[in-house]
Amino acid sequence: MFAGIIGPMDPPQAIDPVTPSVLRSNLWYRLWAAFVIVGCSATGGAIFLLSHQFPANRFGATAALAGIVVWTLVSVRAHLGGPNEVYRWRRLSWRTVTFVLVAMVLFAVALSFAAAAVAALPVLYSLAYLALPLRSGLVAGTAISLLPTLMALLTEGVHGTDVPLAVVISVIGLAFSPIIGAAIRVAVEYGEQQTALLAELEESRAESARLSRVAGQASERARLAQEIHDTLAQGFTSIVALVQAIDLEVDTDPAAARRHLGLIEETARENLAEARTMVVELTPAALTSNSLSDALSRLAERLRAQTEISVTVHADPMLPVLGTAAEVALLRVAQEALANVRKHAAASQVDVMLAATPSGVRLSLADNGIGFTIAAMPTGFGLRGMRDRVELIGGTLSVTSRPGHGTTVQVVIPR
Repeated sequence: MFAGIIGPMDPPQAIDPVTPSVLRSNLWYRLWAAFVIVGCSATGGAIFLLSHQFPANRFGATAALAGIVVWTLVSVRAHLGGPNEVYRWRRLSWRTVTFVLVAMVLFAVALSFAAAAVAALPVLYSLAYLALPLRSGLVAGTAISLLPTLMALLTEGVHGTDVPLAVVISVIGLAFSPIIGAAIRVAVEYGEQQTALLAELEESRAESARLSRVAGQASERARLAQEIHDTLAQGFTSIVALVQAIDLEVDTDPAAARRHLGLIEETARENLAEARTMVVELTPAALTSNSLSDALSRLAERLRAQTEISVTVHADPMLPVLGTAAEVALLRVAQEALANVRKHAAASQVDVMLAATPSGVRLSLADNGIGFTIAAMPTGFGLRGMRDRVELIGGTLSVTSRPGHGTTVQVVIPR
């Protein structure tokens, strides 16, 4: 009966019987049913307590009040089993009019048995204003206010001793009934707004969670793609280059071919270690048991062994302590930059410097290769990935180069 008061006013077919809004409406059903039970029970108690001052048919009046409770509970129970029923209330229909009329008849019966039953007036007002639209509720409230006087006149006559008190109660009821109706209307509209806002909030949270999952999946895919590019792909590129070198050396320089076979085995083992580490925790295997400077030295040794390019590494012994994310970023940048030297620079010398700065750490890799024009700088996945990785931890990456004067890649990472 009261779901339309608190619940949303969408079309019935849009309601899911187990949605939170419906569950909240059911809670209000029970709360309002409890109000009716308490109000009628208190009135019945007053009838018994005041029976020595106001002679009455205590059991008849109590039975009529119990009828109001049962009538309300039956209506409420019907709607607890059918959430779509909420849209049939607070409308002028045979169902709502019948509900209010039956409650009024039972109240009139209680008044005919005991004048003290007038204490149930607030219960009747609430039933009328909660079951009917506001205008119809005002009409019903007016009729309910007149009932005490009408029943006193019918039972005692014009000169009955209870008539003056009944008239006073009716006048007070007529004055306060519209106020009660307006207050209930405000509470109803506020409840509807709150329920609508809560439903919107639930939908927004669900949509936000969905978008967060989608963004997280996209970010994870991008991160994995970058990790694979910086580790496994670089290793496989080295293996391919070594195989090509062996193909040329196997007949003319067996010793060099065997040395390159050893490098292939070493690179393959390192790739395998990287793959296993990525599966476990995505931390570079080179950093699990070595410092960043040691990892850079290993990269330099590998490039020297594969290409015979001279690589020198200068690492500041007083480097500040860096987080894992910063060390991973510097290592990956160095890997990508040395891979670019091997593939594109045609260089014979690379200088790698890792130094402390007042605000953090600076890594620079400078080669003496053919260089290029900055305006025509390649925008491949590797360079873009380096920049994204550095910017993600608040660092900056710069590339300087001139044709014939080599290339320098510099990264500055804050503490």
